[in-house]
Amino acid sequence: MKKLSKRAWGLFLGIAFILPAMAYGALYWYNYRIADMPYFRENYSLQTSPPYYAIPDFSFVNQDSILIDNSFIKNKIWVAHYFFTTCTTICPKMMNGMNVVQKAFPDNEYVRFVSFTVDPEHDTPAILKQYAQSRGIQSKQWQLLTGDKKKLYQYARKGLFIVATDGDGGEGDFIHSEKLVLIDNSGHIRGYYDGTENNDIQLLINNIKRLLAE
Repeated sequence: MKKLSKRAWGLFLGIAFILPAMAYGALYWYNYRIADMPYFRENYSLQTSPPYYAIPDFSFVNQDSILIDNSFIKNKIWVAHYFFTTCTTICPKMMNGMNVVQKAFPDNEYVRFVSFTVDPEHDTPAILKQYAQSRGIQSKQWQLLTGDKKKLYQYARKGLFIVATDGDGGEGDFIHSEKLVLIDNSGHIRGYYDGTENNDIQLLINNIKRLLAE
Protein backbone atom coordinates (compact mmCIF):
# COMPACT_ATOMS: atom_id res chain seq x y z
CA MET A 1 0.00 0.00 0.00
CA LYS A 2 1.42 3.34 -1.04
CA LYS A 3 2.01 6.02 1.54
CA LEU A 4 0.02 9.20 1.19
CA SER A 5 1.96 12.16 -0.13
CA LYS A 6 2.45 15.26 1.99
CA ARG A 7 -0.08 17.05 -0.18
CA ALA A 8 -2.64 14.29 0.32
CA TRP A 9 -2.03 14.29 4.06
CA GLY A 10 -2.47 18.04 4.13
CA LEU A 11 -5.74 17.74 2.26
CA PHE A 12 -6.93 14.96 4.57
CA LEU A 13 -6.07 16.91 7.72
CA GLY A 14 -7.64 20.05 6.30
CA ILE A 15 -10.91 18.23 5.66
CA ALA A 16 -10.74 16.62 9.10
CA PHE A 17 -10.59 20.04 10.75
CA ILE A 18 -12.83 22.00 8.39
CA LEU A 19 -15.83 19.66 8.36
CA PRO A 20 -16.36 19.70 12.16
CA ALA A 21 -15.97 23.48 12.14
CA MET A 22 -18.55 23.78 9.36
CA ALA A 23 -20.92 21.48 11.24
CA TYR A 24 -20.52 23.53 14.42
CA GLY A 25 -21.10 26.73 12.48
CA ALA A 26 -24.25 25.32 10.91
CA LEU A 27 -25.54 24.21 14.31
CA TYR A 28 -24.78 27.64 15.80
CA TRP A 29 -26.58 29.34 12.92
CA TYR A 30 -29.61 27.08 13.36
CA ASN A 31 -29.79 27.51 17.11
CA TYR A 32 -29.39 31.27 17.17
CA ARG A 33 -30.65 32.41 13.78
CA ILE A 34 -33.33 29.96 12.71
CA ALA A 35 -34.52 27.93 15.69
CA ASP A 36 -37.20 29.46 17.87
CA MET A 37 -35.93 31.39 20.87
CA PRO A 38 -36.76 29.58 24.11
CA TYR A 39 -39.09 30.63 26.90
CA PHE A 40 -37.83 30.39 30.49
CA ARG A 41 -39.38 30.00 33.91
CA GLU A 42 -37.98 29.34 37.41
CA ASN A 43 -34.61 27.60 37.82
CA TYR A 44 -33.77 28.50 34.21
CA SER A 45 -36.01 25.68 33.02
CA LEU A 46 -37.50 25.83 29.54
CA GLN A 47 -41.16 25.98 28.61
CA THR A 48 -42.16 24.26 25.42
CA SER A 49 -45.82 25.29 25.28
CA PRO A 50 -48.04 28.13 26.52
CA PRO A 51 -49.10 29.61 28.82
CA TYR A 52 -45.60 31.01 29.22
CA TYR A 53 -44.36 32.50 32.45
CA ALA A 54 -44.76 36.30 32.60
CA ILE A 55 -42.74 38.47 34.96
CA PRO A 56 -44.59 40.19 37.82
CA ASP A 57 -45.04 43.93 38.19
CA PHE A 58 -42.44 46.05 39.95
CA SER A 59 -42.26 49.55 41.39
CA PHE A 60 -38.98 51.17 42.46
CA VAL A 61 -37.33 54.60 42.48
CA ASN A 62 -34.90 55.61 39.74
CA GLN A 63 -31.80 57.80 39.56
CA ASP A 64 -34.00 60.88 39.20
CA SER A 65 -36.01 60.04 42.35
CA ILE A 66 -39.00 59.15 40.16
CA LEU A 67 -41.15 56.09 40.82
CA ILE A 68 -40.74 53.63 37.93
CA ASP A 69 -43.11 50.72 37.38
CA ASN A 70 -44.08 48.32 34.61
CA SER A 71 -45.37 51.16 32.46
CA PHE A 72 -41.72 51.85 31.57
CA ILE A 73 -41.32 48.44 29.95
CA LYS A 74 -44.90 47.77 28.84
CA ASN A 75 -44.93 46.34 25.30
CA LYS A 76 -41.14 46.77 25.17
CA ILE A 77 -38.22 44.40 24.75
CA TRP A 78 -35.96 44.93 27.72
CA VAL A 79 -32.80 43.76 29.43
CA ALA A 80 -32.56 43.50 33.22
CA HIS A 81 -29.75 42.80 35.65
CA TYR A 82 -28.62 43.42 39.23
CA PHE A 83 -25.54 45.38 40.27
CA PHE A 84 -24.21 47.80 42.89
CA THR A 85 -22.25 50.99 42.37
CA THR A 86 -19.31 50.12 44.64
CA CYS A 87 -18.70 46.75 42.98
CA THR A 88 -15.20 46.42 41.53
CA THR A 89 -15.40 42.87 40.15
CA ILE A 90 -18.10 41.78 37.69
CA CYS A 91 -20.36 44.86 37.79
CA PRO A 92 -18.10 47.19 35.76
CA LYS A 93 -17.79 44.48 33.10
CA MET A 94 -21.55 43.96 33.10
CA MET A 95 -22.17 47.69 32.78
CA ASN A 96 -19.73 47.85 29.89
CA GLY A 97 -21.65 45.02 28.27
CA MET A 98 -24.95 46.80 28.85
CA ASN A 99 -23.46 49.93 27.29
CA VAL A 100 -22.50 47.96 24.19
CA VAL A 101 -26.03 46.58 23.90
CA GLN A 102 -27.63 49.98 24.47
CA LYS A 103 -25.43 51.58 21.82
CA ALA A 104 -26.64 48.95 19.35
CA PHE A 105 -30.18 50.34 19.79
CA PRO A 106 -29.73 54.08 20.39
CA ASP A 107 -33.02 55.86 21.06
CA ASN A 108 -34.98 52.79 19.94
CA GLU A 109 -38.40 53.29 21.51
CA TYR A 110 -39.04 49.54 21.59
CA VAL A 111 -35.94 48.60 23.62
CA ARG A 112 -35.37 49.40 27.29
CA PHE A 113 -32.78 48.64 29.98
CA VAL A 114 -33.23 48.28 33.74
CA SER A 115 -30.47 47.94 36.34
CA PHE A 116 -31.61 46.99 39.86
CA THR A 117 -29.26 47.61 42.77
CA VAL A 118 -28.50 44.90 45.32
CA ASP A 119 -27.27 47.52 47.79
CA PRO A 120 -30.14 50.00 48.21
CA GLU A 121 -28.83 51.24 51.56
CA HIS A 122 -25.84 52.77 49.80
CA ASP A 123 -27.24 53.18 46.30
CA THR A 124 -29.62 56.06 46.89
CA PRO A 125 -31.14 57.97 43.96
CA ALA A 126 -28.40 60.58 44.33
CA ILE A 127 -25.65 57.94 44.15
CA LEU A 128 -27.35 56.29 41.17
CA LYS A 129 -27.58 59.69 39.49
CA GLN A 130 -23.84 60.23 39.83
CA TYR A 131 -23.19 56.72 38.58
CA ALA A 132 -25.48 57.21 35.57
CA GLN A 133 -23.82 60.51 34.67
CA SER A 134 -20.35 58.97 34.89
CA ARG A 135 -21.42 56.32 32.38
CA GLY A 136 -23.55 58.46 30.10
CA ILE A 137 -26.75 56.60 30.97
CA GLN A 138 -29.92 58.35 29.80
CA SER A 139 -33.08 57.67 31.82
CA LYS A 140 -35.28 57.85 28.71
CA GLN A 141 -34.11 54.36 27.75
CA TRP A 142 -32.22 53.07 30.79
CA GLN A 143 -33.30 53.13 34.43
CA LEU A 144 -31.19 52.47 37.53
CA LEU A 145 -33.53 51.42 40.32
CA THR A 146 -33.36 51.33 44.10
CA GLY A 147 -35.88 50.78 46.88
CA ASP A 148 -36.78 48.34 49.62
CA LYS A 149 -34.13 45.61 49.80
CA LYS A 150 -36.56 42.79 50.51
CA LYS A 151 -38.68 43.72 47.50
CA LEU A 152 -35.62 44.08 45.27
CA TYR A 153 -34.32 40.68 46.31
CA GLN A 154 -37.71 39.04 45.97
CA TYR A 155 -37.96 40.36 42.42
CA ALA A 156 -34.50 38.98 41.63
CA ARG A 157 -35.31 35.53 43.03
CA LYS A 158 -39.01 35.12 42.27
CA GLY A 159 -39.52 37.49 39.36
CA LEU A 160 -36.46 37.32 37.12
CA PHE A 161 -34.92 34.14 38.63
CA ILE A 162 -31.47 35.72 38.43
CA VAL A 163 -30.20 33.66 41.36
CA ALA A 164 -31.26 30.27 42.68
CA THR A 165 -30.20 30.88 46.29
CA ASP A 166 -32.71 31.25 49.10
CA GLY A 167 -33.06 34.40 51.16
CA ASP A 168 -35.46 37.12 52.20
CA GLY A 169 -33.41 40.24 51.57
CA GLY A 170 -32.77 40.68 55.27
CA GLU A 171 -29.57 41.67 57.02
CA GLY A 172 -26.66 39.58 55.79
CA ASP A 173 -28.47 38.47 52.64
CA PHE A 174 -26.56 39.35 49.48
CA ILE A 175 -26.90 38.38 45.84
CA HIS A 176 -24.32 38.81 43.10
CA SER A 177 -24.85 37.55 39.57
CA GLU A 178 -23.33 38.15 36.15
CA LYS A 179 -26.60 37.36 34.37
CA LEU A 180 -28.39 39.70 31.99
CA VAL A 181 -32.02 38.76 31.40
CA LEU A 182 -33.83 39.33 28.11
CA ILE A 183 -37.59 39.86 28.35
CA ASP A 184 -39.85 40.18 25.32
CA ASN A 185 -42.66 42.68 24.81
CA SER A 186 -45.16 40.26 26.34
CA GLY A 187 -43.22 39.96 29.59
CA HIS A 188 -41.77 36.51 28.84
CA ILE A 189 -38.18 35.65 29.73
CA ARG A 190 -36.39 34.70 26.49
CA GLY A 191 -32.76 34.38 27.52
CA TYR A 192 -30.00 34.58 30.12
CA TYR A 193 -26.57 35.89 29.18
CA ASP A 194 -23.21 36.30 30.88
CA GLY A 195 -22.78 40.06 31.03
CA THR A 196 -19.00 39.73 31.32
CA GLU A 197 -18.52 37.71 28.12
CA ASN A 198 -18.25 39.42 24.72
CA ASN A 199 -19.76 36.46 22.87
CA ASP A 200 -22.84 36.53 25.09
CA ILE A 201 -23.18 40.29 24.61
CA GLN A 202 -23.17 39.86 20.84
CA LEU A 203 -25.66 37.01 21.11
CA LEU A 204 -27.91 39.22 23.23
CA ILE A 205 -27.78 41.96 20.59
CA ASN A 206 -28.63 39.45 17.88
CA ASN A 207 -31.56 38.08 19.86
CA ILE A 208 -32.97 41.54 20.53
CA LYS A 209 -32.89 42.10 16.78
CA ARG A 210 -34.75 38.83 16.30
CA LEU A 211 -37.44 39.87 18.75
CA LEU A 212 -37.76 43.26 17.08
CA ALA A 213 -38.29 41.52 13.75
CA GLU A 214 -41.08 39.26 15.06
